[in-house]
Amino acid sequence: MNYDPHVERIFQDTVEAHFKLMGYNTRPHTALHTRPTHIRAEMHTHPKGPQKILIACTHNQSLDLPQVQKFCSKVAFARETHQADSGLLISNKEFSPEAITWCEKHCSFVKLKTFKELILTSAKCRKLLKKFPTEEIS
Repeated sequence: MNYDPHVERIFQDTVEAHFKLMGYNTRPHTALHTRPTHIRAEMHTHPKGPQKILIACTHNQSLDLPQVQKFCSKVAFARETHQADSGLLISNKEFSPEAITWCEKHCSFVKLKTFKELILTSAKCRKLLKKFPTEEIS
């Protein structure tokens, strides 16, 4: 499938909106003219403490080991410069088994998720909120 920057941008905007709904402050980071390369998401009131996540999104592209390694190196640099605590690589396609295994073994601060997994995780959170409601839920 051919690369379509418009579809890629819509996918990234959807992921960014999802994180905003989860309470993160987000901003796209643009490296080349108008094409954002990743999203920065921060939450200062996270139960595990302040969170800074570097998020990359790819649409209609199977991700194999070289792409995952490249993103891991970006996140490693962001961690060294205190710009991020962790990374999240999101795709609407599956990751190669080699990429998953390598990331788990060598890059524990990066998570690989399909868009479906991201949405299902959020659906589970909403179910938990309904189970244990508080007065402040809107």
